[in-house]
Amino acid sequence: MEWEKGLMLVRRAAWVLAAALTLTGCAGMPFGPQPREVTFSAERVAEALGKKIGINKTMLDLFRVKVEKPKVTFDPQAQRLRANLEVSLVHPFSTRPLTGRAGISGGIAYDATTLTVVLLEPRIENLDIDGMPPALRDSVNRLRSALGSELLQSYPLFALTPQNLKLNGYDYEVKGIEVMQDAIRVMLMPKS
Repeated sequence: MEWEKGLMLVRRAAWVLAAALTLTGCAGMPFGPQPREVTFSAERVAEALGKKIGINKTMLDLFRVKVEKPKVTFDPQAQRLRANLEVSLVHPFSTRPLTGRAGISGGIAYDATTLTVVLLEPRIENLDIDGMPPALRDSVNRLRSALGSELLQSYPLFALTPQNLKLNGYDYEVKGIEVMQDAIRVMLMPKS
C-alpha cells in the first residue's frame, strides 16, 4: 500500500511538472492568426512575365513584333520592377528581322477585385534595335509607345491563390507590397 501511495505521488508530481512545462512553453507562443507573407522571386516573376508577355503580332500595320525572354531585376529604392526583353521586328522592306532589346519598368500594386499583383505606371525605358535603317527610325519610335500601351497597361504579373489568403481557417487580406532586392513581398494580415 505504501508503495502505491508513493507511486501516486510520483505520478502527480510528473503530471504537475508536465503541465507547468507546457504552460511555460506556451507563454511565449502567440494565439490566433499571425501576419504572414508571400514572396515571388525574380525567376518566378520572369517566368510568369514570359508566359504572358510573349507576343508575336503585327503592330502599326508595319512591323511583325516578337517579344520574349524577360530578365527581371528589382529596384527596392524606387520600388519598381525592371525587365529586359528580347525584341525581333520583321518589316516589309527587308527579309531579315531586326533584333534588339527593350527595357521596361513599373511599380507594383495589388488589385483586390482580381486578386492579382499588377504592374503599375509601366514605361518603356529603352528600345534598342541593332542595325536599324534610318528610314525606319520614326516608325520604331512610334512602335515604342505602342509597345508600352499594348503590352503593359495594368498588366497582371501573378495572382494570389485561395491558399495564400486562407490559413488554418483564418481569412487574410493584403496589407502591403514591397519590392526587395531579390523578391516581391506581399504582406498579409488576418481579417478582423
